Amino acid sequence: MLKNTFVVIDVETANYDVSSICQIGAVKFENGIIVDEFKTYVNPEDQFNDFHIGIHKITPDHVKTSPSFPIVFTQFLNFLDDQILLSYTTFDLGSLRKASAKYRIQMPNLKYIDVTRIVRHVWDEYARDGFGLACVANDLNILFQHHDALADARTAGLIVMEAIKKSGIKIDNWLTKSKDKIKLSRDTTLPPSICQAGNPDGSLSGEVILFTGKLSIPRVQAASLAAQAGCDVIDRFNRTTTILVIGELDPRSLNGNKKSTKQKQAEKAIQDGQYIRILSEEDFFALVELETTH
Repeated sequence: MLKNTFVVIDVETANYDVSSICQIGAVKFENGIIVDEFKTYVNPEDQFNDFHIGIHKITPDHVKTSPSFPIVFTQFLNFLDDQILLSYTTFDLGSLRKASAKYRIQMPNLKYIDVTRIVRHVWDEYARDGFGLACVANDLNILFQHHDALADARTAGLIVMEAIKKSGIKIDNWLTKSKDKIKLSRDTTLPPSICQAGNPDGSLSGEVILFTGKLSIPRVQAASLAAQAGCDVIDRFNRTTTILVIGELDPRSLNGNKKSTKQKQAEKAIQDGQYIRILSEEDFFALVELETTH
């Protein structure tokens, strides 16, 4: 009998640079059962910032004797053993890609699935939005410790198992099924101007993106790139925001603050449990490029 095997990964980072991986957790499922787990701290060889420490509680002291990414990545690939890899949104895959580039490691071709694509296909109520890890886990009565890489990976895998039970679709079939067009449960119309509705066929469909600071390209152009990849683009922070991209901040507009109002709002919302990723402009371009070529 063919084994229904897959691995779910989650990473935590030391700062806003997605290559600054400081913890990796992964869980291997086989025929609906957890058969192995992988968890390690990683020395990111980079600075930690107070905000990220406040979220995941990992400090420089935790990682000072830990191996760097090249060693851990080799260990993880051995753990993966060429099985299907999943993560909750593509940000963890993007972190692996950027960390690999940082250390000039050849990124292998991976059989990869974004778990949120499965969730949004299986449950109509998540088709449009509201599919953050904590929200879905709570609805499915899955208890976990958020912002611990192993706990997040395990939870994402348990969500996948629930989706497989509900849909009857095996993980191998989700490799192609997850890329199908999602039937949205709500109208995607957004106000004009910089606000744009995301391409429903884009692999980032369902993400809601907001920009702050000066970008290297006109913001409307960045908005178009995001919309092409599937993101809905908004011009002010709200409870639907899932991505904040930070460009160069003008000190004259900050009134003595180090962060923009949008960034402070996003950080407060993350601390309150909202699922938001904060990206640099460089990481935004890398993400869009990954999604439009994936």
